[in-house]
Amino acid sequence: MSYTKPEKLNKGDLIGIISPASSPDDLSQIEKGINYIESLGYRTLPGKNIGKTRGYLAGTDSERVDDIHQMFADKKVKAVFCLRGGYGAFRLLDKIDYKLIRNNPKIFVGFSEITSLQMAFLK
Repeated sequence: MSYTKPEKLNKGDLIGIISPASSPDDLSQIEKGINYIESLGYRTLPGKNIGKTRGYLAGTDSERVDDIHQMFADKKVKAVFCLRGGYGAFRLLDKIDYKLIRNNPKIFVGFSEITSLQMAFLK
């Protein structure tokens, strides 16, 4: 299996923020996290659906996939940080444009449920 390593982050790089699984418990924490990332010298781009909720999920499957696709399609975004794990990311696996992901390698950070996406992106 070949793997294309994404470029390392440098100060001033743009980091996309998405929530492809469960919605954050406390939406005020999103702003806190963004402020912290920016205090480290990076710029941030929240996904257009960030902060949405649909039951225990951070929006509909379509909205969450749209945010993934938006971040990988944007050449200015160098990394994608996921707000939290939880549940629901595996529901997106058959809806993702893997060619888009492969053609636009980026650092993709997350934990728990997000590992299902990370492993799928490595294929």
